[in-house]
Amino acid sequence: MKFNCVLLAASMVAAAPSPKHDHEDRHAIKRDVDVVTVVEYVGADDGNGFDVKTSTKAQPSSVATSTRKTLQPSSSSSSSSSSSNGGSGSFKDGTIPCSQFPNVDNVVAVDWVGLGGWASVMNFDGSYGQSCSDGLYCSYACKPGYSKTQWPSEQPSDGKAIGGLLCKNGYLYRTNTNADSLCQQDIQSANAKNTLGKSVALCRTDYPGSENMVVPTVVDAGSSQPMSVIDSDSYYQWQGKKTSAQYYVNNAGVSKEQGCVWGDAASGNGNYAPLIFGSGKSNGSALK
Repeated sequence: MKFNCVLLAASMVAAAPSPKHDHEDRHAIKRDVDVVTVVEYVGADDGNGFDVKTSTKAQPSSVATSTRKTLQPSSSSSSSSSSSNGGSGSFKDGTIPCSQFPNVDNVVAVDWVGLGGWASVMNFDGSYGQSCSDGLYCSYACKPGYSKTQWPSEQPSDGKAIGGLLCKNGYLYRTNTNADSLCQQDIQSANAKNTLGKSVALCRTDYPGSENMVVPTVVDAGSSQPMSVIDSDSYYQWQGKKTSAQYYVNNAGVSKEQGCVWGDAASGNGNYAPLIFGSGKSNGSALK
């Protein structure tokens, strides 16, 4: 059986340290944590599995609530390329006004961000806009298990990442014309299962884009949701380096509106969420 399975267990505190990124890390804020343990079981395409166990310990702080999450293998391990796979509808350039958030397959609005449903609005130089308007890149969120397909092949030389649709002459245009749909289905190899009594909001970063953790996957009590295990060999690369999906896991009971935002130490939400993990697959094996 070909699958990737990641088991996550944490003694939750106000926040945990951010993992290292291959790209520019704007979330590297010093924080304290009791213990975070990640155990990863990988079944590679060649049938050879291996275990990875890591623990991080720092100066303890007062323990908040406790959360336990499990990523389990799904019944399929198929992958999708950076083309139009995973979406049943094609996006037509120049037909939707920039003032209108696109109501198309697998795209979800993140209204609480305050940008008319967009995950971020950016200039090519990496500065931010307040609305999707001419010359700006308007990034969007996809439903759980899907990733956006749109980002320009030309990226800022200073290491910033730009993604989304381009607003041009008042209308939306694709920045990657190799993809007909705006969202593609990721490798179907992992689910997040919630065994708690409250819902848990997992917040994926808007990347390539602002890197704000505003893309929601809400797992209700006793249910599961697919995770985005991206094909890192064909997905967005930062300066020639492979990338992975990045998730911030909030405490149980924190809503997506509360947790999928740029937070602060007092709230313990967003970038201060107690647990962070990434997911991706390269050359038949899970990234780690």
